[in-house]
Amino acid sequence: MEFTGVGNSSESMVRGVGTINGGAYKELNVDGVCNVMGDLEAESLDIDGVCTCTGNITAKELDCDGVLTVSGSLRAGKADIDGFVTVNGSKFEADRIDCDGLLNVEGEISADIIDADGVLNAREIVGDSITIRSFWRNGFWGKLFRLDRTVGVKFSAVDLIEGTTVELRGVKAKSVSGHNVKIGKNCRIDLVEASGDLYIHESAWVGEVAGRETV
Repeated sequence: MEFTGVGNSSESMVRGVGTINGGAYKELNVDGVCNVMGDLEAESLDIDGVCTCTGNITAKELDCDGVLTVSGSLRAGKADIDGFVTVNGSKFEADRIDCDGLLNVEGEISADIIDADGVLNAREIVGDSITIRSFWRNGFWGKLFRLDRTVGVKFSAVDLIEGTTVELRGVKAKSVSGHNVKIGKNCRIDLVEASGDLYIHESAWVGEVAGRETV
């Protein structure tokens, strides 16, 4: 994936607290607290601290271990999320999304491959291969949520999920559709549609089924 304008500015590292203008960066690393004013374009965007962007973000590679909030939309080639990402715009679009953290998108999440052991909240999730296993087990985030029971975030909540291959666990959704669909433990789905194989775990609740259940 190529982005016009990348490399017009040199690499930038933000430590401490600072504000930068939007624009094109080859690499942007945030270890402190950074406010980005306007649209941001980067070949590599690495967030270990807290970053807020007032516009849209386009990045070839996004690695977020901290907290990222985007007022607009977010577009990435490859996105690796182990922290918290909030997109208040209409879309988060990527080639591949790996999420072990928490991803909140006001509108649609769209990617060829979505592989999540964390929590995804959105109006729509669309992709070729969609795997969401959202029941918190071990690790740092699981311990954090168990310590702070007021957070109340253990399951993904999505209105519509649509993909070729869909595998879910710990997901609440109004509608799930795909060719091969697997509804795992602790899911609550209003409507499931599958044109190929359909599996529903005994602990899952499904209101209506359209398709063929093989297991």
